[in-house]
Amino acid sequence: MQRQRLALARLATSLQAHPPSRIVIAGGPRSGKSTLAGNISRGGRVRVRGTDELLALDWSDSSLVASSWFEYPGPWICEGVAMPRALRKWLARNPQGAPADLIVWMNTAVSPRIAGQEAMAKGCATVWREILPELERREVRIVVA
Repeated sequence: MQRQRLALARLATSLQAHPPSRIVIAGGPRSGKSTLAGNISRGGRVRVRGTDELLALDWSDSSLVASSWFEYPGPWICEGVAMPRALRKWLARNPQGAPADLIVWMNTAVSPRIAGQEAMAKGCATVWREILPELERREVRIVVA
């Protein structure tokens, strides 16, 4: 887990030096998404939208709301467990174009997960595998962390 934390710190430093305008950070619980978003937001100068702010909504509604965030001009960072589902909804609505300039996929835990979090990570990975070919077809830049 320490090795993963160091890799994420290097990624954050790299993205701070040459930040894309629109970044999506997707992956399972406890993988460091919020920490990475905070580290690359340049001291809060780039707005970070996290799906944790949508916890009052059910899964379908939260991913629908989150998918609308991709419509705004950058700079922004969107992160969370619901991002793969939000990306899937955006791709279905938009037959062309890219939802973001960069998508960071991170599903390796940086701290222990409980059983429910493991199940959630597996669900995220399933949706990710489903949308990855379409993201690649659209030539979206993807970093696996």
